[in-house]
Amino acid sequence: MSHFARKAFEKLTKKAMPQVDYPQQWSIIIDGTATEIAIKYTRRNRSIGLKYQYDVWVIYCPQNAAPKKIHSMLASHHADLQAFIDRHSPKIQQRTQQETPPLQQGSEFQWLGQIRNIHLPIEQMESQLIAEAQEYLKPKVQFYAEQIQLFPKYIKVKNYQSCWGNCYHQRGLVQFNWKLLQAPQWVVDYVIVHELAHLQHPNHSRHFWALVNHHYPQTPQAKSYLKQHGSKMMAFL
Repeated sequence: MSHFARKAFEKLTKKAMPQVDYPQQWSIIIDGTATEIAIKYTRRNRSIGLKYQYDVWVIYCPQNAAPKKIHSMLASHHADLQAFIDRHSPKIQQRTQQETPPLQQGSEFQWLGQIRNIHLPIEQMESQLIAEAQEYLKPKVQFYAEQIQLFPKYIKVKNYQSCWGNCYHQRGLVQFNWKLLQAPQWVVDYVIVHELAHLQHPNHSRHFWALVNHHYPQTPQAKSYLKQHGSKMMAFL
């Protein structure tokens, strides 16, 4: 193969390769269970960090690094991240158990601003609430997508242990934590706008926040609500 033919082949091969998306979570074992830890992108320089804040673990990565570099950094520091969580998790679990009373049939909980009761076994109750969350969120996402003119290809609802939503912008996928619906509707709306904005800005830059605040002026109040009540919401079921 000639030099020019080889260069042309490499160029075509490079174009055909699928793009690597920015990771939005990283799997780590917490208390014996594989848990997806949310990733946030900041202006930190060439390093990753791990913090326990607002009662969830969060991994911080540099927003200017390429997706492949982020994957490489997470893989190379995986053992350190795991060791850090293993060291601090028992104390955190003990504190959470002391603060959160056990749930049982008849226990009250908030759901979209209304007080409801657990009337089924816990496993069945969770399945019912996930189905309700799917039914509620999909038309809401479509409504705000029209407003912002950012349209996801896929909308999913799942169980997260450390975040309220995720966006894979290159796939057009937005995902939401069903436990989010314990918050009032106006807080849920903020998270929807937040994740849709990531379709255009896969980071938390000033341009991202400008877009979110433009389409949802109650953003500061919603963030404050999640900061104050997020721990109890995440511990639900």
